[in-house]
Amino acid sequence: MKAARVLVVDDDLWIQRTTASVLGQQGHQVSLAGDAPSAFALASKIRPDVVVTTVSLPALDGWSWWERLRALPACARTPMVFLLPPGDAGREVAGSEPGDQRLHKPFRVEDLERTIVTVLGEQPVQTATNEAATPQKPQRSVDPHKPSAGHRPLSAMRGELDQISLSSVLTVLEMERKNGIVMLEHGSQTGRIFLRRGRVIRAAIDEPVAGPSGAAPVAGAAAVYEMVTWGNGSFDFLAGDVGGVDEVQASTTYLLMEGARRLDEARNARKLRAEAQEQKL
Repeated sequence: MKAARVLVVDDDLWIQRTTASVLGQQGHQVSLAGDAPSAFALASKIRPDVVVTTVSLPALDGWSWWERLRALPACARTPMVFLLPPGDAGREVAGSEPGDQRLHKPFRVEDLERTIVTVLGEQPVQTATNEAATPQKPQRSVDPHKPSAGHRPLSAMRGELDQISLSSVLTVLEMERKNGIVMLEHGSQTGRIFLRRGRVIRAAIDEPVAGPSGAAPVAGAAAVYEMVTWGNGSFDFLAGDVGGVDEVQASTTYLLMEGARRLDEARNARKLRAEAQEQKL
């Protein structure tokens, strides 16, 4: 089975975490969305090979988001795996097609893997021979000069930071005890977080493209504290063994709590400065 672009849509973070972990281990490129507008926007961009979506999201202008997606000619035949509530076996899913599949929550890992294989058998993943006939849209524009660009095909999980925060990503990877590198892009900045068994052992933010010449990159825990404040941008998780010494010497939970504390302190300091400025006026 070839690797596929899979979009997982659910407002339950546990479902997102479980599905992304299982499919990422199978070599698929997984994107995540937590609501219908985000799902439609993301699917329109990346043109997934298969969509795994809950049926419980609110409609968009009276239509399910996948019906709106299938109204686009380029996505008309995108196969779906519908996630149904427990005990809802007889439910009719508006906009479903004969090749679509169903899973009932909570589902077993084996059932998810088997269902994805079945769906991809119904709708084969595009290969190099037909890419010219149906051009694939990338999930987002990629600067070929950025360090992460060459690693994109190896990404086990990817997403947008305004959809799923870095704190959530690191929490998932810690719970799954993953090895690999989280690569982030935020404007002109690129950051890397190295994980061993889910624990952050190294981190660094590269010098911005337009930054001052000779500026030293931010590294270690300070880099993590900075990156958790990035509210927009993108992330890719590259699974694989990570060597070297643990330069951080702190748990992921501690790093995230300390980062949140520092962020709150910075916000309070800005608020006090603004109030002081108003009093002067």
